[in-house]
Amino acid sequence: MQQNKDVRIILNPAADNGRGIQHKEAILEIAEPYARVDFMVSDSAEHARHLAKEAAEAGYSLVIAAGGDGTVHHVVNGIMAVPGTESMLGVIPIGSGNDFAFANDIPMDVSEAAKRLFDGKPRWIDLARVEDENGRFVVMDNNFGIGFDAMVVAQTEKIQRIHGFLKYLTAVLKSLIFYFNPVHLRISFDEEHVVQNTLFLYLGIGTRGGGGFLLTPDARQDDGLIDSCLVNDVSRPTALNMLNMGIKGTHIHSPHVSMRMNKQIVIEIDDLAPMYVDGEMFAYPEDNIRKVTITSLPQAIQLLA
Repeated sequence: MQQNKDVRIILNPAADNGRGIQHKEAILEIAEPYARVDFMVSDSAEHARHLAKEAAEAGYSLVIAAGGDGTVHHVVNGIMAVPGTESMLGVIPIGSGNDFAFANDIPMDVSEAAKRLFDGKPRWIDLARVEDENGRFVVMDNNFGIGFDAMVVAQTEKIQRIHGFLKYLTAVLKSLIFYFNPVHLRISFDEEHVVQNTLFLYLGIGTRGGGGFLLTPDARQDDGLIDSCLVNDVSRPTALNMLNMGIKGTHIHSPHVSMRMNKQIVIEIDDLAPMYVDGEMFAYPEDNIRKVTITSLPQAIQLLA
């Protein structure tokens, strides 16, 4: 990366189980020789989004999300809120899941990730637009889920004492016991129409979700396509058995699973269902969202990694 370029680092102090702020000095020490660094600490998800949008509007060449997948999601949405922005995205993974970093070969070591940021080269990556029938939308950088998978994410919000992959696994087991309900969906995968009961529908630009589940193991962040994993209405024992397969990515060979790659997916929802984007809840059942459209945004942003 060239010198004398403005860089904004947005650090989530709650990341890394509340230890995010402890990484500040190490990051600044690595960054200082390369560029003028504007270091900001966010106090909420919306604040992180605002700081990223502000940096993109000001013409910063690089906006770095120092945090987990939620921080990356909000920083990406802040950058993308500025039409025609040339601001690049950087990521220093210090969260619990770090699925975006995993999918994009970003080192999990904070110092190594920061070094590669300032020595690396940019590349274009795909994003996607997720929009409901009311016109509300967000930009997705990694994954989307509806049904059981989204109920798991909702349950993780209630778990405070466990972190990382174990937290997600605990939420999965809790959801298997208490919230195991199929969802009836009418789905258009480009020109292909599917109507069925499903345990969940998962979409991925990246390969991994939930801090360790390779639900779309063949996904690529630069092919202009959204990978999908549609799981049939299966029994609890079958779903439990498929958990291990999902960790390894071998579920794609199961007769209970349909994998696709598409440019646009339109989902019409007959049953009230939860939805999430990049590990952040997009809609709860009580929000009564009946339709959502997910559209690929090829080569939407430059990632420096």
